[in-house]
Amino acid sequence: MPNADAGESWERLRSWLRRRIDQMAAGDYSRLPSSFASDDGRVASEAYTTVLIAMEVIEGRRTTPGRERRQADRDSRSPIPGPP
Repeated sequence: MPNADAGESWERLRSWLRRRIDQMAAGDYSRLPSSFASDDGRVASEAYTTVLIAMEVIEGRRTTPGRERRQADRDSRSPIPGPP
């Protein structure tokens, strides 16, 4: 798949996910299987939101949880420089 097509598909997926999340927030569960619609779309909405977050992580626009904490832990374990 050429890169332009991949980028277009990526944006179509993002748009589709956002539309579905918005529809569920507005109470429209018509496109969900009954097993997901029974909980007012919470599971589906959380899943779609998770995919959007994962897309942002892949794009580098968001860091994974704990990355900053791990870096801070590494920094705090660095040896303290001695006197000159």
